[in-house]
Amino acid sequence: MIEEYGKTFFEKAERAEIVVPGDTWFATAAKDVRVMAQAYASDGFVFLEKNDEVNALASFAYGNGWLDTGVKAGLIASFPVSLPTGVPPSGFKDGIPETLSDHLSEKTLRYERMLTTALVSVCINSEPELPLNLAGTELCRIAHQHYHEGTTEIAHSNLADGLARISYAYGWIDAGVRIGILRVEENHELFTM
Repeated sequence: MIEEYGKTFFEKAERAEIVVPGDTWFATAAKDVRVMAQAYASDGFVFLEKNDEVNALASFAYGNGWLDTGVKAGLIASFPVSLPTGVPPSGFKDGIPETLSDHLSEKTLRYERMLTTALVSVCINSEPELPLNLAGTELCRIAHQHYHEGTTEIAHSNLADGLARISYAYGWIDAGVRIGILRVEENHELFTM
C-alpha cells in the first residue's frame, strides 16, 4: 500500500504544472513547491529500495502535503485531476515490517513532537482584513485537522497511519512558510526556509 500511495503521488508530482506566469512574484514560490514535492516523491522510492518503509511513508506523505498546498494556493496544478488528493489513506500498518517497529515508533513520536512545536511556532503572515489571512486560516485549519487525525491514530497505537497524517500536516505547514502565507516566529530549525 505504501508503494501504491507513492506511485500515485509520484505521478501527480511529475505532472505538476506551474500555473502562474513565469515572470510573476509567485513563480519562484510555485517552482519551490513543485521541486520539493518531486524531491520527496523520488526520495520515497529511494527509501523503498533500501527497505525503509517508514521513511518512504513519511517522505510520500510530507511531499503530498507540499503538493496539495501548492494546488490549494493556486500556484500549481496536478494532473490528471482524476487522481485522488494526497491525503494519506488509512491502512499503512500492514506495509511496515515488524523489524522496523522500533524505527516506526521513534520516527512517529519524534515527528509528532516536532509538529506540535512547529504548529505553535508559526502565525499567519497577513493582517486580518486582507485576503491572504483567509488563506492562512484555511491552511492552519487543514494542518491542524490532519495533525489531530495523526495524534488520534498514534493514541490508538496505529503508528503508521499516525506518521502518515503527521507528515502530511507538516508538509502543509512547511509549504505555507515557504510560500509566505505563514511566518515563523520561533524554532526556525523546524522549517524548510
